[in-house]
Amino acid sequence: MKTRNIVVTGLISLVTILLFGGCQTRSISNVGYRYGNSHGYQGELNELSVLGVRVNEEVSSEDIAQALDERGRNPLELNKGDVLAVIQSGARFPDKEMLGSLEPLAKIVPLSGVSPKPREDRRGKESIRMDKSLRMAAAKGGANKMLVYWGILESASEPEQAAKQLSWVPIAGRLIPDETQHVQIRVKAALIDVATGHWTLIRTEPLQDKRMSSRLTRASSDLKQVLALKEKAYGQFAKDLKERFQL
Repeated sequence: MKTRNIVVTGLISLVTILLFGGCQTRSISNVGYRYGNSHGYQGELNELSVLGVRVNEEVSSEDIAQALDERGRNPLELNKGDVLAVIQSGARFPDKEMLGSLEPLAKIVPLSGVSPKPREDRRGKESIRMDKSLRMAAAKGGANKMLVYWGILESASEPEQAAKQLSWVPIAGRLIPDETQHVQIRVKAALIDVATGHWTLIRTEPLQDKRMSSRLTRASSDLKQVLALKEKAYGQFAKDLKERFQL
């Protein structure tokens, strides 16, 4: 009975958050308050394009078998002394918190992750296969491995009912914390061998945080919350990477 009550209470809280605050999703490269409006943001890198996948490319069973055989004979590893080209999808420069977390593990070469415009041809817009271009850029920078990462922030707000009534009071009410924002961050990355193009996906478990704010501090509180979550998620990502490859 006690467990059932806990579940019911949790569901009611979740419904309340979604009902009153809605749910917004934004990129870690587009962290403007709630909806994302960062200057210069042009969208995300296409994951399949980064990994060398093309929808209209003909692939035989023999090609697949050969790729599996090559991957089995040359497993992807990250070793001490490797030079790692780091790309944050959607950003001109990777977040400094991510670079700081990765620097103890490898020598870092930061590259831009701004999404290119689709190529125009007779059939209209066609997605660009980026894998070899990225690998060439990494190779020219002396990197033998490449890390391309993506992340999303999911947020929902929950009004504090008692304080919400007080917040209607002019001036003073704007200073009273009257809303709790719940934010979750999810990060994943593709570790790519520059020479072969072989890759493996890495992700961290979602991290969550909640914080109260007033009408006057809403935007600044959101930014501080996002930056704190990013730092924590990047630290966890680097820790997972270190453990996975025994660095």
